[in-house]
Amino acid sequence: MSQENVELARAALTAFVEVDEALVDRQHLNEFFAPDAIANLSGVLNEEATLRMDEFLAWRAAWMEPYDDWRYEHERILDAGETQVVVTLHQRGKLHDTDSWVEMRYGLVYTVEAGLIRRAAFYATPEQALEAGGLSE
Repeated sequence: MSQENVELARAALTAFVEVDEALVDRQHLNEFFAPDAIANLSGVLNEEATLRMDEFLAWRAAWMEPYDDWRYEHERILDAGETQVVVTLHQRGKLHDTDSWVEMRYGLVYTVEAGLIRRAAFYATPEQALEAGGLSE
């Protein structure tokens, strides 16, 4: 089942890019995420932050708003056992009305149940995500 989970994570990340580029409606994400899916941002924020999908999408839109050009790409998608996938990512954005670029590498751990992503836990560094997924290097 773990290779299927890796492919599910890859497809979900692709769907986010398609939503960002207005190629598909955000309802397309329902193909990859459980109806009660949550995103836990506590690993990147200095506070407890667990959001439902609609709340996460609003938070994400606010996160991207200060940028004229914003993109991200996954660096690695790794099987972390029967129900988990670790993803390491790189994001880059050009702030409005500046020549300044902001870059960040981070990680997340997806938990998959019944063929859908039920939880996404975000971490400030790829190393923290790898450790949380039991894949410390």
